[in-house]
Amino acid sequence: MEEAVMLDRQSAGPRLAAVVMASGDSRRFGQTDKLLMPVKGCPMLAHVLRALPMPLFWRRVVVTRNEAVADLAVQEGFEPLFHSLPDVSDTIRLGVTAVRQADGCLFSVGDQPFLTAATVERLARRFADAPDAIVRVCYGERDGNPVVFPKALFDELASLQPGQTGSAVIRRHAGCLVRCQAEHARELWDVDTREDYRALEARGEG
Repeated sequence: MEEAVMLDRQSAGPRLAAVVMASGDSRRFGQTDKLLMPVKGCPMLAHVLRALPMPLFWRRVVVTRNEAVADLAVQEGFEPLFHSLPDVSDTIRLGVTAVRQADGCLFSVGDQPFLTAATVERLARRFADAPDAIVRVCYGERDGNPVVFPKALFDELASLQPGQTGSAVIRRHAGCLVRCQAEHARELWDVDTREDYRALEARGEG
């Protein structure tokens, strides 16, 4: 019943896509791809993918340079977009180009294992109420990911220069920004380094 309600909401509102950016080289983490490291018994990335439920999205894409990550995306019901380009701007361009027909695109990173479907649903609902806005998850005064961009900004996202991220687009359109509160501070935690990962393990979260 809950899934049917979510499907009805999505069909009545703007068509939303999800792009998961999973192309990092894990340089700060080490040689192992951090997105495949276990958190609570399954790969870190799997937690993120499961927080982006199918009924909310028209298409769900994982952009990656790692074949094992692409395989995991397929297992979780996502479309893998495999590439060998070097920059984060390439990942964004490839993702937004793949979902051009959407009315909005949610960009998520793959290393936030405590992101919840409830927060993502709230984000999607906020975008449905303001389909011309940039809608960003936050907790208190701290901004984070995911972020939903409206279709009107797809060209800017596709035209980012090397080294730029979606933050450059957000800064240019700060007046369009709407913030959406996460339920818990830990939803914004990301895992950049081995120290971050060990901190999860120390808290019994890893």
